[in-house]
Formats: sequence, structure tokens, C-alpha cells
Amino acid sequence: MIKKILTYPENKEILTQKSEKIEEITDEIKTLAQDLMDTLKSHKTGVGISAIQIGVAKRMCIIKDNINYIVMINPYITKERGGVLFEEGCLSAPGVTKKVMRAQKVWCNYTDLQGNHKTLDQGGLVSVIIQHELDHFEGWCHVFENIKTEEES
Repeated sequence: MIKKILTYPENKEILTQKSEKIEEITDEIKTLAQDLMDTLKSHKTGVGISAIQIGVAKRMCIIKDNINYIVMINPYITKERGGVLFEEGCLSAPGVTKKVMRAQKVWCNYTDLQGNHKTLDQGGLVSVIIQHELDHFEGWCHVFENIKTEEES
């Protein structure tokens, strides 16, 4: 089911929460994955989404790798190489971008929806997407830095 994507700063309290590790792949987690998939596909420009962006503080994201969508549960980066300055946007900050220094290539371990442990090594845009989505797990998105909240106005 397509869910509403929370935006910053209106939903700052939720979007800045740290996400919890997923301990078991339950029917609820599978439904969350489907909701994330439907929501991401409904936004033609989106290339990744984290569960916190629909209000669920769980360590799950979906990234788009060209035409494939990859469900990542509890992903973490084990190695990175190089650096690249990348102009990033975020579905939770429509119309706002920020230049962010990212690793040029990352190695990422994660669990898929069937409970299989996987490793993904990617460079370029996919590497940037992974790093961006993992930032959301920590309650942050660099793009938010370019948005003034009411307190700052």
C-alpha cells in the first residue's frame, strides 16, 4: 500500500529518531517491505526509501539499482573506498538538494526478505543511495541541513 512520505521539518520528531534493528522477519516486516516498495515506485524520481520516512523506526530500506529494487534489512557498511561529491535530494525534503561528500564505493552487508545474508559492493549512484538511506537510520539526512525550521526562522 502506498504510504504518505513524511517531510522535514513538519515531521522532524519522527524523522530524527534512530531506527531499531529488525530481529525477526515477520508478516508485519514483509508488509512493511511491500508498503515501502509501493511508496517508492509511486514516486518516479525516488531511488531509495527508508522505513522511518513512512513513520516506522526500523532498519529497513529499499534502493533502486537501475531497474531492480533491493530490500535491505539491517544493512551496514563494512568497507568504503574513495570519495565523491554528490548533489543529493530526499523524498522527505521535496525540491531541496545538498552537495555531500560520500564514499565512491561501498561494501554493504544486509539481510534480504527471505532471511538470506547478502553482500553488495557498489560504486557510483548506488553507493550514494546506500549511504543516504543508512543516514536515515541514524535520524539524519544531510539534505535537511538546507531547510530552516520555525525555530531558526
